Amino acid sequence: MRKSVLSGIGLLAALALLPAADALAQTSGVWLHVRVEETLKPSKVTVNLPLTVVEAALQSAPALIEKHAKMHMGGEEGMKLADLRRVWKQLAAVGDADFVTVESEQEDVRIRRKGDLVQVFVSEKPGAAAKAEAEKPVKAEAVPAARRNGEVRVELPVSVVDALLSGEGDQWNVQAAVSELQKRRGDIVRVSERDSHVRIWIDEQNTQPAAAK
Repeated sequence: MRKSVLSGIGLLAALALLPAADALAQTSGVWLHVRVEETLKPSKVTVNLPLTVVEAALQSAPALIEKHAKMHMGGEEGMKLADLRRVWKQLAAVGDADFVTVESEQEDVRIRRKGDLVQVFVSEKPGAAAKAEAEKPVKAEAVPAARRNGEVRVELPVSVVDALLSGEGDQWNVQAAVSELQKRRGDIVRVSERDSHVRIWIDEQNTQPAAAK
């Protein structure tokens, strides 16, 4: 999960360097923010990008889209995107429900529909965290208690998933999904690990507040 998030941050940084970014930044009222912090290091990455820049970039940079944003499905393994569209249509008709619940020795995973949101929660078991800390040279007490157990929280509006699946063939409609995100405010993704913290959110501010300790 963290690898995918960081890959997405690379795409956002590339979009911010496009020629249209400066002009659009002056008029945009909706901003996408990314913050990545290392718990045991002073390093921090912050990205503040108008959603208009993302949307314009998806329209004007097909090579960038092809490399980073168009995700293909199919092949001998996995579910084809056409099948995923059919499954999602059936799930949408059900309404609120827990789609997936997995409990293992390492973590708990829950995917559900609640109201107009699709929620993904992944919680690392306390025992798994303690075992991982024991295998590292860093002492467990050096890590803040709130971050000793890994946790992933993803909340996406159903309308964004609908837009993402509205493409043709084996391609996601990323541009339509970004357009839907224009209407969203608040957290999209939170990832808390033992040694890092990632937050992605949308608001109308062009700066980020100080990180909570």
